[in-house]
Amino acid sequence: MDAISIGIIIFATATALLFKFILYHKICNWMDKDLISGLADGDNEKRNYLTAQLNKMKTDKVKRKLQHQRLTELATEFEQNH
Repeated sequence: MDAISIGIIIFATATALLFKFILYHKICNWMDKDLISGLADGDNEKRNYLTAQLNKMKTDKVKRKLQHQRLTELATEFEQNH
């Protein structure tokens, strides 16, 4: 193999990995937004509250599985308090 072939392989591999990384994060964000929309049931105040809580959990580096469980709990608490 010559240098150009190796360069093309490296470039294609790096591009594929970058695409996979970006796509994974976009899908995760879509799932988070969908979960919040489902939990909010059209209530903008509740949606804003849950979005703020999700952003806080992401800042605190809470595991993804725990984020979804906690959002469900927070949605229930929000309904009881309002």
